[in-house]
Amino acid sequence: MTIAPEEVVSWLEKLGAELESRGFSARLRAGAGRTPCLHVINLAAPVMSETVMVAVDGDGEWCFYFPWPERIAQVSDPVTAADRVERVLAEVGR
Repeated sequence: MTIAPEEVVSWLEKLGAELESRGFSARLRAGAGRTPCLHVINLAAPVMSETVMVAVDGDGEWCFYFPWPERIAQVSDPVTAADRVERVLAEVGR
């Protein structure tokens, strides 16, 4: 199942905006010959960072994924995805 890179970029941008509103840095990495991904950094603890990608799950749904690979949430739900990314990157006391 293929999808236009522009659509993937749009989903990642929505997730990035949600994470930035929570105090994270979210940098989109995309370009010719590159699979788009989002590099997320906890600005309160910059050593805590992660990459988020987009892929199809076993049910054929487009989802955000961590690279290890672990499904985060469907691309249609960036708020839930941001909640899960925030939990993974949270510093003590957040």
